[in-house]
Amino acid sequence: MRTAPRRPSGVSSASCSCCSQPSRGAVGTSREVGAILTIAFVVACGGSTSAVAPAQPAAVVAPAPPVHTPEFAAGVSAFDQGDYVGAKASFETAFKGNPQDYEALWNLGQACEKLGDNQSAATAYRAEIAIKPDADRAFAELATLYVAEGNTDKALATASEGLANRPGSAVLHGAMGLALATRGDKDTAMQQFVQAIQLDGRDPNLEYLVAVWLNRWHERGAAAHLDLALPLVLNDYAMVVSIGHEYRMAGEFDSCVRTLSTAIQARDGGEARTERALCKLGLKDETAALSDLKNAVTVEPNYPQAHFFLAGRLAGTTHYREAAEEYAIYLRLAPEGSLAEQASVRLAAAQDAAAHEKETTASKKKAR
Repeated sequence: MRTAPRRPSGVSSASCSCCSQPSRGAVGTSREVGAILTIAFVVACGGSTSAVAPAQPAAVVAPAPPVHTPEFAAGVSAFDQGDYVGAKASFETAFKGNPQDYEALWNLGQACEKLGDNQSAATAYRAEIAIKPDADRAFAELATLYVAEGNTDKALATASEGLANRPGSAVLHGAMGLALATRGDKDTAMQQFVQAIQLDGRDPNLEYLVAVWLNRWHERGAAAHLDLALPLVLNDYAMVVSIGHEYRMAGEFDSCVRTLSTAIQARDGGEARTERALCKLGLKDETAALSDLKNAVTVEPNYPQAHFFLAGRLAGTTHYREAAEEYAIYLRLAPEGSLAEQASVRLAAAQDAAAHEKETTASKKKAR
């Protein structure tokens, strides 16, 4: 079971095993340059990209494949339908029915993460590791949770312990890279990311993770990794929207628009519309951007960012009263949001401009 959190900071480690590896030869010239730059970045920083072959496995005795109770299948079905409460209950029951079912624990952890219960998720992953010491996915997810807590030292220790039991694990090198990047060790983090991708070029989450950090570091090359990730996640709406966002952060506005158009065809939504609007602004298509933003607040009225950016476009076209209304809606929906301070300042400015406009209009009418 794979979970793809919205613009994740961590590693989603259970990639789709049914997908074939993308053809790297099919990447266009500019994208090839981006991929080469990623490797060159590592070499320039003193890293090595040659010694990446998986190490010999440690002497860890793997348990026999678990026998699932009927509740396990019920949990998988509930999870796939978005019923994470039901999934959690089913996986808990499945584990009680077979205390050696480490796969039930993995899926229990995933359900808990979906519910925002990271503490219970971490407990499930630790229990899985106790049964299956080479459970690299559980180690990686546990390390990611420590990163989310701000405990990068514990995250690195967890990833290192996992690698000791499962040398050559791509997801664990990815988790190690995430912790290092979060701590600010850019050069070493990039070495870990490159090694992870060379170990498993079929995991779109690793490609996506590298793109996220390249964008954060304002380094070139993110688009190449997004190009490789996208064909592997076309049936995953959340990941497609996230990739569209990262194309925008990389300044690849054409790719951003195409990717988000694919998402919108599958499911129209406020976030996808808003992201596409911002990409269209990057392409200087003001009319299309305004249209997308108006549609965004229509299809998903409770998505705050759509109202914020629509207000900006309205103010830019001197529709101050309407802009003030949209800023007010944003503040009602997200009073503690990341854009709240800007929205408050701009709301006051829009209200002042609307009042001045009204006074000017009244004066002109009186003068006649």
